[in-house]
Amino acid sequence: MPEHRPRTVPMKRLLVGATTVAAVVSGTPALALAGPEVPTGQLAHTLKLRVGDEADGRACTASLIDEWWVVTAASCFAGTPGQQVPAGKPARKAFVTLADGQTREITELAPRADRDLVLARLVLPARGATTARPSATAPAAGTDLTAAGYGRTKTEWAPDKPHTGAFSVTVTSATSLTLTGKGTDVLCKGDTGGPLLNSAGELVGVNSRSWQGGCLGTDAAEVRTGALSTRIDDITGWITETIKPRRSAAANEAGGNQRIRWADFDGDQRPDYISIADNGEVNVWLHRGGNPAGPNGWEPLGRVATGLTTDRNRVRFADFDGDGRADYFLINPDGSVNVHRNEGGDGRGGWKNLGKVALGVTTDPTKVRFADWDGDGRTDYLAFDDGGGVTAYLNRGGDIAGGQGWPSPGKITTGSTRERARVRFADNDGDGKADYFLVKPDGKVDLYLNRGGDVVPNNGWTAVGQIATGLTTDHTKVQFIDFNTDTRADYVLAGAGNSATVYLWNGGDKGNGWINLGVVASGT
Repeated sequence: MPEHRPRTVPMKRLLVGATTVAAVVSGTPALALAGPEVPTGQLAHTLKLRVGDEADGRACTASLIDEWWVVTAASCFAGTPGQQVPAGKPARKAFVTLADGQTREITELAPRADRDLVLARLVLPARGATTARPSATAPAAGTDLTAAGYGRTKTEWAPDKPHTGAFSVTVTSATSLTLTGKGTDVLCKGDTGGPLLNSAGELVGVNSRSWQGGCLGTDAAEVRTGALSTRIDDITGWITETIKPRRSAAANEAGGNQRIRWADFDGDQRPDYISIADNGEVNVWLHRGGNPAGPNGWEPLGRVATGLTTDRNRVRFADFDGDGRADYFLINPDGSVNVHRNEGGDGRGGWKNLGKVALGVTTDPTKVRFADWDGDGRTDYLAFDDGGGVTAYLNRGGDIAGGQGWPSPGKITTGSTRERARVRFADNDGDGKADYFLVKPDGKVDLYLNRGGDVVPNNGWTAVGQIATGLTTDHTKVQFIDFNTDTRADYVLAGAGNSATVYLWNGGDKGNGWINLGVVASGT
């Protein structure tokens, strides 16, 4: 497919300071650098960014600062020049191209209101990719810096490799850096959002605007090489807070009594693929991006437990102690519950037998679910009655806490069905609390958000209604897990050979639907 040339988006000029070099910088985004091409393998954190479709697209540059996040200029996403970019899902589809050629869609924006900068979250992580390291020190006037980008050069419209240019700081203001190109180096269209690096290779700024003197397509009379970049050294705390790992879903069991379960085994915030064999043996594949991430998308651990029963319906995986790792729960024939705490599994630290943590309230394991009802990171005990109602028992350390370990708020719901096998508990809105999903006989899915349940008068549940038309009438094939760790439960469809296809939550049927990742696990 031929490379699409970025559309020019004119903006009014911005006066950034009166210096000896007359540093007046155009408001037109520097949507590529006219310096030398970057050697293969260097500056691998510098990525090509495309916003919008072929007919009305915009080309920019971004820097990978975490396997899940890139930093770039907010102006790359602005629908109208100078308009504030809203947080959340981008208004137009956007993708980055990694150094190895893989692409990742951007699903979330976290903009700064005080400067031309935005953090953008990827749909899947860039496992093992090189990341840029933000600097915590602002460069002083006269400091030499290097800018990089995928924009135009003096001779190319759309280069396949990034180029660099040398710049010097003329003014350091509260939120920006005024630059001048050294020699004939200049920022061109396509360089907006690209990194500005100090001599240590640290990220000190994000490129924003330029006069573009000498760039291909610029008026020959324009010779100025001044540019404006956005500072990041003073907002490293905000960056760290924004990109920190999201809440793990390890506290919620997923998979029911099926062979395949989904739970965070290693505490990295991602749901792993767990298989319980007919003989009770447990094998784990660690989530490293799944099939979309390539051949290393799953890391096989092999057997992690010999198991305690051949009745997999009595085995569950959920986080008992709040350490982020799923523990092994065994529901005994008398209804009591034993927990073996996950300390790495067989050959990797083993399991610690915590003993009997609950006497239980039923001998029927199909009536028992483990999910984080109150959002404290520890799984709670939920028990169904024959009418579909659910009573919660909150995990305060269990019976090993001296008999005060399971206080009950009471019946949290009368239920929407007597068929408890159609009910799923998972977090949909990112508050850490398990919500109520109902997979109906026709395959459609209804959602009720947990606001404290029936024990909270009038407002204990928020009825969202239908969130999915569904893909099957076999409810046993449907699970809800947070596959991409954005704190929203995604739709998982079981396939042949224990394979799994994932549809990422993107607002559901009442919003922007679902993003089809395709087959994320080929099965065992």
